[in-house]
Amino acid sequence: MSLTVYIAEGCPHCAALLADLAKRRVPFAVVNLSMTPERVAEVVAVTWERRLPVTIDHERCSVGFQGRSTSFAELGLARPARRVR
Repeated sequence: MSLTVYIAEGCPHCAALLADLAKRRVPFAVVNLSMTPERVAEVVAVTWERRLPVTIDHERCSVGFQGRSTSFAELGLARPARRVR
């Protein structure tokens, strides 16, 4: 399976993307960041974005679905930056 989709619960654009892929019978693997928040760094490393959904196909990636996306903060995935003293 070469298509990986990063999603989070409560993201309407993630749900729409998953429904579209299922309707078109496109095989894909799902990484639910609500269930595995430790994998958020993977998305940021590849896209430099903090928005979902993210679709990765081999070496290409895209952020959003039909021009829309949801921020990590809106989904409760953002963590406050730590201050270095």
